Amino acid sequence: MQPDRNTMRFVRALIGGATGRRVGEAYGLQAGEARLRAPERVVARLAADGVLEADGHTCRAGSGARTWLRRNSLEAEHFAGQHRELVKTEEGLNRNLAESPLARLARPARGESQAFLDRAQLEAGERVRRLAERARLQPRLTMSYSATHTVNAKSGAGAGEISDLAADARRQLQDIVRSLPPDCASVVLDVCGFSKGLQLVEAERGWPRRSAKLVLRIGLDQVARHLGLSAAAQGPQRVRQRGWMGEDARPSVFG
Repeated sequence: MQPDRNTMRFVRALIGGATGRRVGEAYGLQAGEARLRAPERVVARLAADGVLEADGHTCRAGSGARTWLRRNSLEAEHFAGQHRELVKTEEGLNRNLAESPLARLARPARGESQAFLDRAQLEAGERVRRLAERARLQPRLTMSYSATHTVNAKSGAGAGEISDLAADARRQLQDIVRSLPPDCASVVLDVCGFSKGLQLVEAERGWPRRSAKLVLRIGLDQVARHLGLSAAAQGPQRVRQRGWMGEDARPSVFG
């Protein structure tokens, strides 16, 4: 089974000399400004395969880590080349829709006539993604979405030291988070903001299969309502135009 992108980033950081430390049911490590996590069951499986060395409290790269990463990187690149679907974003960047869990859920599954997510829910998720990118958020073991939240625990850089655009994006994300139940908010941010797969979200929380998918749709539906998005175009009814001059009157300059 092809490992997900987060697991490969986790192993790559360990190869670079980092040490993963267990916190609850997952191992975490710091890689630059990013906080990476791997569920305990994933680390245990990799340790059994000789990819990692783990003692129940910490984990490090094992003798087979480099070979494992090289093999899976080649397989992932081959798979991505066959399934790449690039589009240009409003920021002028190329985005592969085939890698987006939202894009897959916005297409009808085989044998189904309707997609799991409607257009408004998809756009709501994309709005969250763009805000997370502008806010320069990074996944953390304990995440706060306040506009004044510390960006880097080591440097102490806070909202006063980030751009106004990033601070404004954080405030907008904070408004969205406050409009959602806690479970919905965390799933929406993990999937849309941090591009986590639904299976990883369920593994981290110990949820049953397909539960994250349902929570995501509920959350995106509420985000869509919060942002005033609708699956069908809607607008005010056409009304008679009114002006301060009488009907059929024309300004003298056009007379």
